Amino acid sequence: MVDLLDNFFHLFGGKFEYFQITLLIVFLLVINLLFSKTKWIRLLLSFFSSLYLTLQVTSLYFVKKFIGYSFFVHINTRDITTMASIYLWQIILISFLLVLIWFVFYKSIQLYHTFKKNILISTRTSYQIFIGLLLLVYTLFEMSSKGGVFQRNYELISMLKVSKSSFQDNLKNLGILEYTSPDELISFQGKNVIIISLESFEKGFLSKKNAHLTPYLQQLKSEWNYYNMDENVGAGWTSGSLYAYMTGFPAFFGAESNNIFQGSYYSEVTSLVEVFNKANYETTFITSDAQFSGTEDMLNAFNIDLVIDKTILKERVRDKDLFEVSKDIVSEKSNLDKKFALFISTLDTHFPDGIYDERMEEFVSKRESSYEFMISAVDYMIGEFIADLDKKNLLENTVIYIFPDHLKMGDPSFFDGTGPRGLYLLTNAKKKDTKLADTVLLNQIDLPKVILDGAEIKNNAKFFSSSIKGSKNDFIEKNLNLLTALNISGFHRLESSEFNVPEKGDFVDEYKRDTNRFIAHAGGMIDGYTYTNSLEALNLNYDKGFRFFELDIIQTSDGEFVAMHDWDTWAEFTDYNGELPVNVSLNEFKKHKLLGRYTPIGMAEINLWFQSHPNCTLITDKVDMPKEFAAKFVDKNRLIMELFTEQAVYEAINAGIYAAMPTQGLVESFGERKIEWLLENGIKYIAISRRYIRTHKTFLEDIKKNNIKVYAFHLNFDAGIDENYVVNYEMDYIYGIYADKWSFNIKTP
Repeated sequence: MVDLLDNFFHLFGGKFEYFQITLLIVFLLVINLLFSKTKWIRLLLSFFSSLYLTLQVTSLYFVKKFIGYSFFVHINTRDITTMASIYLWQIILISFLLVLIWFVFYKSIQLYHTFKKNILISTRTSYQIFIGLLLLVYTLFEMSSKGGVFQRNYELISMLKVSKSSFQDNLKNLGILEYTSPDELISFQGKNVIIISLESFEKGFLSKKNAHLTPYLQQLKSEWNYYNMDENVGAGWTSGSLYAYMTGFPAFFGAESNNIFQGSYYSEVTSLVEVFNKANYETTFITSDAQFSGTEDMLNAFNIDLVIDKTILKERVRDKDLFEVSKDIVSEKSNLDKKFALFISTLDTHFPDGIYDERMEEFVSKRESSYEFMISAVDYMIGEFIADLDKKNLLENTVIYIFPDHLKMGDPSFFDGTGPRGLYLLTNAKKKDTKLADTVLLNQIDLPKVILDGAEIKNNAKFFSSSIKGSKNDFIEKNLNLLTALNISGFHRLESSEFNVPEKGDFVDEYKRDTNRFIAHAGGMIDGYTYTNSLEALNLNYDKGFRFFELDIIQTSDGEFVAMHDWDTWAEFTDYNGELPVNVSLNEFKKHKLLGRYTPIGMAEINLWFQSHPNCTLITDKVDMPKEFAAKFVDKNRLIMELFTEQAVYEAINAGIYAAMPTQGLVESFGERKIEWLLENGIKYIAISRRYIRTHKTFLEDIKKNNIKVYAFHLNFDAGIDENYVVNYEMDYIYGIYADKWSFNIKTP
């Protein structure tokens, strides 16, 4: 009975939290009794009282604390919708609780009158009001104490409005006297880096009590370096953890929450991604849903090269799939001899019950619960992933970091007998490189420096944690407002009155009228649709003034070239349910209209169109077979091919096409020799991501002096960064853009 009672207390925090909830119920009941004589007032009061109480109980259930910033971050339609399937029963119970509490509050006046009639017959009304006011004062005082309901809510409210000082001023206010901005970064290549952030996989799972669940991580714990780690204030949720290990700052962003990253065009906050970019690493982040909690917006603000999630993987988004795709990524980068930083973020061990994957029954024995099964399943996946790296001899030059994103939410009784709760860091990085003692207690905000040191990446970055003396969590709690102001000021956004948009270029009018600077991306947009590569898109955008047309070229099962971004997109556009691409011949491809209205085009249609439009040039993407494609295209003198390997570039030059256009990754692979290589081979054009511009302006200025034309893609990938923005503010560093839409007769605003 005692154990059952303890577990019940643990479910919503502890005795202090239960006492506070009791006080809150009393406080709200008194409010409803004192101010609910009028029916409509009683209706409103009872509704808001029940909603407030229900949200507080919900917060206690999930994070064991009253409503604070971590709760606020996730109260948005996007996140709630995304996680609805995982928390279905919890949502039903919360809804029931809300209705029940509302009914009690609404009927409280009637209940009180019944109680008064039977019990308080001789008590004066004035005495009753006096007692009610005393209860209000007492409960208000208690709930305003440290950790209490109102104290936590006041702390949250105070963080939602902060001063609008500059980033540099906010650094000084925090006592951070040395900080390296992204523009000042210097970084040199070390080892490849793989970072595995495990959902809720705290150190209690690696205890002796749970050794049967995590045999592989237990083995790594004994073979690799293991460090205990504390969860930081401001990093106790997935996106907060990501921000902390990327930047070294706790994730407080005021009322903007994670929306701060939307439309961000410049970051003064230095991140791991920026350090990797400076050292010419290729950076990839893989997760099931990057939209959740603004993760993709955050990563794009840091200029990451590639985010892989359900938009690319479609149905293959479980942790098993993420590790399988990660194997392919690592193999591909290694075969191309490219330095890479790969970030993997798992989900299948999410509270409350994990996300069961029956495919793992083949590899993992049954456990007492679905949650324990998925703990063992992810442990197996990690073991298999690392074994694959070892088999391919990739561990020698690759440093791996494994850590939980945060503590497990919900009932903590699972960890009874496992010792103090906390996080950990597991790594194969050498101690002499990480410069960490076995007994060191890390914080999440320490991770950026540890990751770079362990990977032997020499750099001049300075991180926040090195400026703190004493307890880092105490420092964060004492400086919540200053840290919030710092984070907000670190991201310059479009349509924000707080920051000035960059200065517009001097030649914008000229740029806007020059048709040579605009490539119709995937044939150009039509009726609001992109990536159709359709006949109608070519015709429409030709009429709008485009003369350069990009088409994504892939091959059908019978080896014929057709225009389509990828087979998954084609299946989505056509509602095709057959096996891809083995069942899609050229004949099958042409049978299906795109989106029910647009005409798909193969090589015959492509040639016919360009033959009848002799003033147009074709730019290809996806196809890395220049000799074979050029032989089938109607006019080599009007063919530019974006290419991805050195061999393909040489093949294109020998094939006699108008121009080979090496892409950013290939150019970067030549390091300091890249300009020399471009000039030696007579390269006229290169293709880059527009995210590349900010950190490589000197290089872009140098190749511009050498008459090499740069076209930028990845427009409309980041909120607010469209064709107009790039033409107005970034075109001075490049020659042209891949545009979804453009009007050549618009006037400069």
